[in-house]
Amino acid sequence: MATPDIPRSSSALPPLPGDPSTLRVREPGELLAAVPILLGFHPRESLVLVATGGESGRRLGLTLRVDLPPPEHDAAVAADAVQNLLLDSPTGAAVIVVAGSAEAVRPREDLVGLVVHALEARGIDVHTVLSTPSTAAGARWTCYDPCGCTGLVPEGSATPFAAASVAAGRVVRADRNELEQLLAPAHPERIRLREALLIQAADEALYHPDPGASRRAAADREGLDAELALVDAAIADAAADRLVLDDTRVVALAGALAVPDVRDAALLRCVGPVAAAAEQLWTALVRETPDPEAAEPAALLAVSAMVRGDGALANIALDRAEQAWPGHRLTAILRSVLLGMRPEEIREWVRGGGEQGGVSAVPFPTSRRTIRRNRPGA
Repeated sequence: MATPDIPRSSSALPPLPGDPSTLRVREPGELLAAVPILLGFHPRESLVLVATGGESGRRLGLTLRVDLPPPEHDAAVAADAVQNLLLDSPTGAAVIVVAGSAEAVRPREDLVGLVVHALEARGIDVHTVLSTPSTAAGARWTCYDPCGCTGLVPEGSATPFAAASVAAGRVVRADRNELEQLLAPAHPERIRLREALLIQAADEALYHPDPGASRRAAADREGLDAELALVDAAIADAAADRLVLDDTRVVALAGALAVPDVRDAALLRCVGPVAAAAEQLWTALVRETPDPEAAEPAALLAVSAMVRGDGALANIALDRAEQAWPGHRLTAILRSVLLGMRPEEIREWVRGGGEQGGVSAVPFPTSRRTIRRNRPGA
């Protein structure tokens, strides 16, 4: 999964169980009906690239979306998008413009030409080039080839790909903004109260005769197990549909996830039998935890989403982590290391402790108060 920096972007791998090589589309309309399933939302005013491969050359792979840029940025966006698509080592690709308007028959031809040229220069067979005002059923698509063939986007539920996605529990949002709202902070007054509680806890640690020593000693002994037990208890409650995040619990969980060893152990909960419940907890904590502490569950949520192949949610979670804590080191690691991997590779990375012995060696400030004072806009 890959993430161009200019402008807003999303990427995803087919979020379906089993062997994705069995999931293919047969014609352009089916491909367009699959795009919102691959991304997790209906794109608007977007350039979408779909990598294809396998023996047939038409197995769906990484799907990448960027906002349609101003014309002066066409070259930069085309280059970044193609470079990121190549992370999937495709043999073929589809190029799609979701224009938002049916007026132009072949919108943004200059941008499309740059993308096609860049892909073909790298030996990628660009077998499909389409435009459509929307990926909704009934929208009319048109190809960029001289034939000018056209058709309608079918009902998503009528395609085998959509049927497999529904069986896998995949949800398609109306647009990217709807997905972003899933991670928006809840109840500003409650967040402010928890921020005050966290600052109080940080002050107490800051003015300890040896700040950090007692924390490290506790983590080295039974304290680490106790804090991890807090996380596991919350995951168990989420699994049983009885999760309640009051002020005390949110503050305690924020403190626990601030300990690198606990955070690394929490990463392991992103795979295996408790993964779904853990993802539910991370999502709730992102909404219920003040900044900058919200960066920790947001990063964990990104890993959970990557493991499922949900690149759209992973990107939004990483954006939320960076918003909460600009320069957050774990988030930077996830962007640089994981967003080019397939879900099965990410699972192995997590189980192996994150490259060489985990991400515990990543330095974390000892005082949340210092973080708040130093982060932009604080």
